[in-house]
Amino acid sequence: MPQTITEYNNNLLESEKDICNKLYQIISNNLPKSDNKIWHGHPVWFLEGNPIVGYSKQKLGIRLMFWSGADFEEVKLNVRGKKFKDASIFYNSILEIDENDLKRWLQKSIEIQWDYKNIVKRKGKLEKLENMNNTSIHDERIAKMTFASVYPHYVTKVEKKGRTKAELHQVIEWLTGHGENKLHELIANNATFETFFKQATLNLNAQLITGVICGYRVEEIKNPLTQKARYLDKLVDELAKGRKLEK
Repeated sequence: MPQTITEYNNNLLESEKDICNKLYQIISNNLPKSDNKIWHGHPVWFLEGNPIVGYSKQKLGIRLMFWSGADFEEVKLNVRGKKFKDASIFYNSILEIDENDLKRWLQKSIEIQWDYKNIVKRKGKLEKLENMNNTSIHDERIAKMTFASVYPHYVTKVEKKGRTKAELHQVIEWLTGHGENKLHELIANNATFETFFKQATLNLNAQLITGVICGYRVEEIKNPLTQKARYLDKLVDELAKGRKLEK
């Protein structure tokens, strides 16, 4: 840990220091190609000069902010910036840090980036970074991801907006043909998304699903498996937004 960040953490209350030390450890371990420093008064990590993630002490607690987090489609990153693409979460105890969540967000922070590095040159206009290597990494991550790891987030997302688990299952069955018993089987077997969709019968109308999800325009995704996974993400997102179920 750089001396400047050590000093930043050491100047906090003991409970805040514990949170920040834990965040530093997890972030640094999962962003090995990043650089970090004190920037605008608090620790920030950069990839090729582009700010990715940082933490700071605020009135509401320790704020963990992802500069491009608004496109992560993560329920817990619910503090959104009004002008740019940032999204944050606040911690008041080290026990509130879910390491699996944080690792997933950090992976997304590599894959989904908006160009803050050149925002001054563009007179305040943000543009999304397109990187073929990031796309390849993203496709590999989707293939290896298990449905069991994502399913609880789907449930939380729709129930938080007043929709039901039964409606979620209807959406999944419409897209994949997987009924509730099959879903439980796939979850119990810790099936990857590759297996999940290999055993699915994709709805012929799936290609009608369009729009942006997780920073990607669904109809423009080249990798077939990634596109299917984003079809599902988009349907869950529409369900959470209150869209009526239709055949």
